[in-house]
Amino acid sequence: MPQSPQHVLARWAQLPDHEQHVRTVTRAFRERYGQDPDGVWSAPGRLNLLGEYVDFNGGCALPTPLPYRTLIAARLRTDGVLHAESLQLPGAPESRVADIAPGTVSGWFSYVGGVAWALNREGGADLALPPDFGADLLIDSTVPVGGGLSSSAALLAATALTLLELSCPLRAPAGLPGLPVGGCSPDDDALRARLAQVCITAENRVAGARTGGLDQTAALRSLPGQAVAIDFRDFSLQPVPVDAAAAGLAFLVIDTNAPHDLADGQYSARRQACETAARAAGVEHLRDLLPEELGFPELNAQEARRARERAVDDALARLREVPGLSEQVEPVVLTGWIRHVFTDMALVERARALFTRRFPADPRQHPEQVRAVWEEFGQLFTTSHASMRDDLQASRRELDVAVATCLEHGALGARLVGGGFGGAVLALVEADRVESTAQAVAQAFAARDFAAPVFLPLAPGRPAHRDR
Repeated sequence: MPQSPQHVLARWAQLPDHEQHVRTVTRAFRERYGQDPDGVWSAPGRLNLLGEYVDFNGGCALPTPLPYRTLIAARLRTDGVLHAESLQLPGAPESRVADIAPGTVSGWFSYVGGVAWALNREGGADLALPPDFGADLLIDSTVPVGGGLSSSAALLAATALTLLELSCPLRAPAGLPGLPVGGCSPDDDALRARLAQVCITAENRVAGARTGGLDQTAALRSLPGQAVAIDFRDFSLQPVPVDAAAAGLAFLVIDTNAPHDLADGQYSARRQACETAARAAGVEHLRDLLPEELGFPELNAQEARRARERAVDDALARLREVPGLSEQVEPVVLTGWIRHVFTDMALVERARALFTRRFPADPRQHPEQVRAVWEEFGQLFTTSHASMRDDLQASRRELDVAVATCLEHGALGARLVGGGFGGAVLALVEADRVESTAQAVAQAFAARDFAAPVFLPLAPGRPAHRDR
């Protein structure tokens, strides 16, 4: 007999013990391969605070690294064979590195093999793998799969660091440039930016998911315990201090267990429509149709909202005037999909302005101003969700119920995160209401016979790095 909704308890994931996880993967590698790994590398999932479908359109996004990570224990081979196993997924695929190309690998191995192919194809001489390079890999992850928290990019980024640093002993004998002292140091942002591009190519060309660069950039170039604004016109970064705990608030992440798959065509259809519109308008990115200043730091919340809506309407009006565009795309592209893109671009810029230009220098002296910033930030979340739901048409019932329930129980804002069509919800809540809000969502899901959601505790995350 099913449990009544009022007796359902919220199910919380366990916050990972990273050092223990490294030891576990090391021990498992030894058991499977009969020897110790040469090293262990890892990369985080990411929580995108704001900015969906903006990366491939030249906008800004606001991600922060999660404490949930994908780990790879690895040992060098010199027979040119790449072999991989997972503690969670079936199979033990392998291929000669030289034979990997789009269409030759599939499933989760397409991400691993795709990185090897992209390093050789587009990484440049200093990133290409030596001819005899191979590796044995063992992969494990605590990043929820299909939750919109970028499990795929965590795998890509961890693989990129693993293969590149593991290849060091073979580079000089093969006449290839060596890596900087210390390998791919977290301080070497230029190298990490290139690796992010390698990961983008691997996911687009080999894994078949036409993502835009947000997830791979966040996994490799994010800052420990901080959010960063990534401008995808030039992939530049700006730190954005977003300390919810200092304001008595918390981010609540809800894995709705409504899975999504970015390779299923819906994400790609929206990307293709945006790129078609940009080409027809004669601009490199749709962002170029909006004013440069979208944060409106001199305006209050209501004035900024009106200015933002005018900017979006003006940009859409310019697109409607493009000759022949209405024949190239469906009506929903202009009335909905691109409206969302413009809206989220503007929301991110307002969020950046809130925390870098409107936040008081001494928060303790101006608590009312601090509260106003956070309340408006929460409103941006909710506006973004409505845009994803109504304009982009990328939500689903589980996500909408989670958002509505959070808001009904006092959340400052809530929205779906990631590409949509399933995945996770992010809510901004009072710190002392996290448990009660989670409980309300769990009961709301049970009342509708949805799969039980899982709530993810948060702690500061770090970008991809070598663990041992």
